[in-house]
Amino acid sequence: MRSRDFARAFGVAVRNHRKAKGLSQESLAEKADLAPKMISLIERFQRNPTVNVAHSIAAGLSVPLWRLVKDADDLRRTRHKVSKNN
Repeated sequence: MRSRDFARAFGVAVRNHRKAKGLSQESLAEKADLAPKMISLIERFQRNPTVNVAHSIAAGLSVPLWRLVKDADDLRRTRHKVSKNN
């Protein structure tokens, strides 16, 4: 697994959870005690978060970290299957 592929999937998972909860990037950043720019960079696949940052985001979203990781892995696998079939 390439880390860039997982970083992209993790950013999508964060965005999906954030939007499902009706949070802006700024409000998630406040809840996660992070800079809004960090949330933006992660969601746009520009930064691969550390475990501590990922944990803070999960806490800000009120979801367990494993859920974000699993959702990201599921997205990555789905994307990989689609690209393999084309």
